[in-house]
Amino acid sequence: MTERVTVRVGPDAAVLVLGTGRDRVRETAGILGRETAAGLGPQVVLLPLGLLAGAAVHAVLGVGTGAVVGLVGALALLEVLACWLVSGWGELTRPSRLEFAPPDAPARMRFVRLGVRGRWRPVTELGNLRVAHRIVAPVDGDPRPARETFTVRREAARPGTAPLSAYEVPGDPRRLVEQLGGLLAPAGLAVELRTDRYVRTRGGGPPVLVPDPPADRPAG
Repeated sequence: MTERVTVRVGPDAAVLVLGTGRDRVRETAGILGRETAAGLGPQVVLLPLGLLAGAAVHAVLGVGTGAVVGLVGALALLEVLACWLVSGWGELTRPSRLEFAPPDAPARMRFVRLGVRGRWRPVTELGNLRVAHRIVAPVDGDPRPARETFTVRREAARPGTAPLSAYEVPGDPRRLVEQLGGLLAPAGLAVELRTDRYVRTRGGGPPVLVPDPPADRPAG
């Protein structure tokens, strides 16, 4: 199991580490890239309408078409920057660690964001956890090996609580599931392992999910 997402037990608390700084930067960069594409895509599609609107404003008010197009471009840029600020800050303030105390039978927990510890809360507020395990197998003739990644997700115990999600990291999470299960069992919290298998497609397309085999029906 990768040590980038693991449980470390100390004398005063057990700590669930949710990835490294490199994971955080990689995830943040990916989100900002998607936000940029989502923000600029509609603007490119609507550019002809903006040019027509600029021509109409020029004809009616005498305002230069270049000024109108510049204003539309500035508004598009501000939209992208606003998305960057919201998404980037949300990603950077995602918890990097969870601390549980006492370590042998936790009764309270707290989040650590940007190196700042939050207040202690009852551990039952965490709710159950799900470890999503993703296996991507090669198609016939593909020399690349299979790739395994996983994330840790929180099934909120009460409405309005933001779900917890660790960064997707490579590795087999079964030992992590054992560690978390043993840590949270005294509090009555469950840790579920969900494995989904995918197969790569020829031509570089997205992997295809392999459906689970049907359950055997009882005889008779």
